[in-house]
Amino acid sequence: MISAWKLLDGFQTRLVNPIVGWLLRTPLHDLLSRRVMLLTVTGRRSGAAIRLPVQYERHGDTLTVTSRPSRLWWRNLGGGAPVRIILDGVPREGHAEVGRAPAGPVTGGSGAGTAMPAPVVVTVRLTTAAPAPAGVPAQVGWLWMRTVTLGEIVGFSMPALVGALVAGPAWSALGIEPLLRAAAVVMAGTVEGAVLGLAQAYVLRTALPAIATRDWVRATMGGAAIAWCVGALPVLDDRVLGWPPAFLALLGLTLLAAMGLLQWRVLRRHVRAAFWWVVATAGSWLAALGVFTLVTTPLWQEGQPAWLIVAIGVLGGAAMAVTVAALTAVAFVRLLARSISPQERRVGVHQCDDPAGRCT
Repeated sequence: MISAWKLLDGFQTRLVNPIVGWLLRTPLHDLLSRRVMLLTVTGRRSGAAIRLPVQYERHGDTLTVTSRPSRLWWRNLGGGAPVRIILDGVPREGHAEVGRAPAGPVTGGSGAGTAMPAPVVVTVRLTTAAPAPAGVPAQVGWLWMRTVTLGEIVGFSMPALVGALVAGPAWSALGIEPLLRAAAVVMAGTVEGAVLGLAQAYVLRTALPAIATRDWVRATMGGAAIAWCVGALPVLDDRVLGWPPAFLALLGLTLLAAMGLLQWRVLRRHVRAAFWWVVATAGSWLAALGVFTLVTTPLWQEGQPAWLIVAIGVLGGAAMAVTVAALTAVAFVRLLARSISPQERRVGVHQCDDPAGRCT
């Protein structure tokens, strides 16, 4: 019978490790790299590179990795061997040695138990200094446009699908159909914000690596949730559209500016005049929503099947995605020109959010 540990090892090797290893090589590595690094060892017999993510503890230039004895990669390090790692997104080199931790507690009863196998401890001592940052890619604007377009298309497919599903009669149960619909759409919109935030962070961190992926994604999710809450108000009560124009204008401003405002709270510590990002994103979303309306309004008709509603929504979402990605790409490139260098942050130079650029 195959042991549970072997099944776990197989699952980790074939599915988990490739995904985690890819993530550690991307700008989004900070989601994991505080505790996980990518280790590459050379097979003693095959000479092949064995690459795997491992959890580590760091003490200065010494890294400690603990592994189960059932894993085999550490056997290639007997007697010490050079290794390559990616630590905090930066390629490094080191020298690794293998040892054993104390044996685990005795299992079993009546004195017939056996000690748990002692875990393997690999100690890696870094031998090279971290290289200088590679710098901002020359085509960062195009990278932003491609990545954000894809992220928004994937993200918007969720509320498009959910919106079509909740339009069915089954959601009339318990007499709270509008509330159920609105809640479902807002939750799907929050997922859209998470996907969009990850796509934006992927490019953003190539130029501003000090911005944490979690902070950016949380800000984007929060802005999306607020925007979808505003957008869901007519679902709860169509009399909303008859409210005073000033109040409707305030709701519209909230819908457009919520995401940019929360993202600004992250950006302002890293770029000067960061408040222009709020203006740029609000204008981009206004244009994108206009494009979405122009594409979908002539196509949507009463009584259409759910699959067609979803297809039209995704088509409109794709047009919206291209629009918002193109406009925010221009703003993003200009924003980078205002970035604050690490040297400036060390001497206490802070960002300036005055639109006229008057810093004090």
